This record gives sequence, C-alpha cells and structure tokens, in this order.
Amino acid sequence: MSKDSYDIGAGDICLDFANTNDWHASDHPIENLHNYYDLVDWGKAATFLSPELAGRLLILANEHPEDAARAYDDAIQLREAIYRIFSNRYSGKPIAEGDLAALNSIVCEALAHRQLVPAGNGFEWDWKANDDGINLILWTIATDAAELLTSDKVSRVRQCEDDRGCGYLFIDTSKNHSRRWCSMESCGNRAKARRHYSRSKKE
Repeated sequence: MSKDSYDIGAGDICLDFANTNDWHASDHPIENLHNYYDLVDWGKAATFLSPELAGRLLILANEHPEDAARAYDDAIQLREAIYRIFSNRYSGKPIAEGDLAALNSIVCEALAHRQLVPAGNGFEWDWKANDDGINLILWTIATDAAELLTSDKVSRVRQCEDDRGCGYLFIDTSKNHSRRWCSMESCGNRAKARRHYSRSKKE
C-alpha cells in the first residue's frame, strides 16, 4: 500500500492506527496492513517515522523476519485493543480487562526504553540511544494511546455514526463539538441522502 493510500486525519497517532482497518465496525472490515513492511510504511505516512529510521527498521525486518512477523502480529492485536477501548468508551460500554491489559503490557515495555532529555528550557521524552528496535512502532502507538486516554482530549474522541459500520475514530475539533461523521463528503452525505429519501417517501 502506498503512502498516499493511508487515511491520516483522525487527530492522533493511535486513532489513525486504529483506523487502518476500514469499516472497522462492520461485518466485513478491510485490512490495510498485511505485514511489518506495511506497518513501517504506515509509520512514515503518520510522520512519526523518519525515512532514515524507517530504513533501519526495514533492515532489521530483513535480518530478523521472525521477529518482524511477531511484531506485526502484536501490532494488530494492539490495534484491535485500542479500537475497542476508544469505541467502547465513546458508546458508554465497559472496557474489557483484556484490552486494557494488552495496552498496559506494551506501555510498560515502552517505558523501559524512554528517558527524559533536555529540550529548550524544559524536558521531553525521547527513546534511549540505540533503542530503535523492531518494536519501536508498537511502543510509539501504545504510549500515544496512554497519553490520549489520560488527557482532556479523550472527551472529544468520537466514532463515525454511519449505521453501516464505518466505525472511524477521530478527535472532534469542531467549534461546538458536534461532529458526527468521519467526513461530510462520505458518510455524512450518505446519511443526509438517506434522511431526504425517507422524508420524501412519507410525503
């Protein structure tokens, strides 16, 4: 899948990752990530992997194909856990302990590879030197999800209300916080057309 094919617009890395399974809430979701190489390609599209870092990860994947395959499988499991956590939170359903445990497991692993470094007049988190291992993508996504869940922004996480199962997650940045669709050009317009058709039949 080419870089231009990914939908990067949910407003947060972990939500963009959750949305890599199109029509996520339907009975027939469409997978966009098929292997570790797609995962790296997506990381470049999401702009948290530089071309240089992506290149190093691809070299690692070629040198350690079994580790790359395992990292891909773990990434897909993480994605599904993240999706269910945010989807259930939005719809008011309980968060499954297994999903939270799956996220926490990778967050704890990631924290062992992070350190505080000087940044201007303050500090920021960065990965330890030489810790750009094959699981770096998972660590980045998991820590991003944890930061979103513990921030004020989590109250603005929405899910597309298309009744066919779009399921797209996004941060609502509209002025009155009333956004309902992934976009008006797709699901929003379809819903509008259905309402118009329904009204015209009743008249």
